[in-house]
Amino acid sequence: MKPNPAFFYTVTAAVIWGATAPIMKLTLAQIPVFSLAFIRMAVASLILGILIAKKLKIEKADYATFFWAAITGVTLNLAFFFLGLKLTQAILAAFLVASVPVFTLFAAHFYLKEKFNLRLIIASVIAMIGVIIIIGKFDGGLSPKQLLGNLLLFAATLSWVAHEIIAKKLLKVYQAGVVAFYSMAVGAATFFPLFLWEFWRDPTWIGKVDTSGFLGLLYGIFFASLAAYWAWQQGLKLLPAGQAAFFFYLDPVSGAILSMILLGERLTSTLAIGGILIIIGVFLAEHKRQARQLDK
Repeated sequence: MKPNPAFFYTVTAAVIWGATAPIMKLTLAQIPVFSLAFIRMAVASLILGILIAKKLKIEKADYATFFWAAITGVTLNLAFFFLGLKLTQAILAAFLVASVPVFTLFAAHFYLKEKFNLRLIIASVIAMIGVIIIIGKFDGGLSPKQLLGNLLLFAATLSWVAHEIIAKKLLKVYQAGVVAFYSMAVGAATFFPLFLWEFWRDPTWIGKVDTSGFLGLLYGIFFASLAAYWAWQQGLKLLPAGQAAFFFYLDPVSGAILSMILLGERLTSTLAIGGILIIIGVFLAEHKRQARQLDK
């Protein structure tokens, strides 16, 4: 059977982003929230811009669309995600991100006119049951601080859904690298004043970053930003937005594994059952997929 490049791109991005939660939680212990966001996006966009410099021309009519793609996909998404991550568990963050497909499925139906597919709806239900089982593990012990963190992560999820819908329109005209570059570059520009503010408040944080913090920053730049953003836009270009989002159900798998390794969090039977259901949902969403793009 011929390999599906869209499957490769979306799975790669989802696995990278799943692992990002525990890695960024450790990194945020040394680097301030907005400074981490700015450095990540500024360096990643610089590298990508150099690589695709000849393809960066865009039409003036699309300036506003690119701007909102950046605000939703980088500025709001990263700000809410990082702030929430400092307040709640990394393993929970990975699972909350997995709710993206459900919201994207309905948003794509209303805004991109993508048709509902019974198999995708069934896959969504199965995978969401897995997510609910996992999140239900925390129902009895949420502190106000963790609840606020969860709400911020939920806000990050919604902002990413908005980004997918906006980016899908741009990807009909522009290459994935172009959309990723402007999203990261504009996002970095919005974080720059906050980066200066954090540095003014505490300029000593730079000297306190050790090897683990530096490695976390490199992961954020080259994997979570440069590689994952490009791969996701590439996959989104080849798939309907509602279907591409299903691969966010892979986030909890890599997120849970690294949360156990790096943060000492436990893999319980609840997490295992939920993870199995998530994998089943992803498999069902991809298996015998019709390759045509429903929203064209």
